[in-house]
Amino acid sequence: MSAPQIRAADAADVPRILEIVEAAYRGPGGWTTEEGLVSGARTDESEVRALIAAPAVALLVAEADGRVIGCCYTERAGTRAEFGLFAVDPAAQAGGIGRALLEAQVALLREAGVLELEIHVLQGRDELNAWYQRRGFVPTGATHPFPLDPSALADPEARFDVLVRDLSH
Repeated sequence: MSAPQIRAADAADVPRILEIVEAAYRGPGGWTTEEGLVSGARTDESEVRALIAAPAVALLVAEADGRVIGCCYTERAGTRAEFGLFAVDPAAQAGGIGRALLEAQVALLREAGVLELEIHVLQGRDELNAWYQRRGFVPTGATHPFPLDPSALADPEARFDVLVRDLSH
């Protein structure tokens, strides 16, 4: 595989973004799967199209050999941004693509004057929590409820842990 190129997503990328997100979050492959923890689709076409169109959102994709293999977005609100929809094709995981996507977002946010990047990690995903902490995110102790129907959760009491990365330096 050639080195991935990171670029802004466009409407033509939507079907592939959906495939990657569903495979990474809901499929049996990859270390990011939530299979057994969350049921139902992770996202849909209208949500992804809305992210592409939103002025405060940067939806990036990683592309290698002419094929999209990863994605993530940030949504800015003043000097703070939220990071999400982070997925790498399970067949391409553990190759540095996720780190490259994250750092591309960080560079864009710093240029825009954003000082903090927040992410929400489903409780019980200790390996993801540790991955983010190795990349400078710090647990805040705060939690958020699951944003969709709690019946989609294997544990209806599960919440999201909030982690923040300081972008000021």
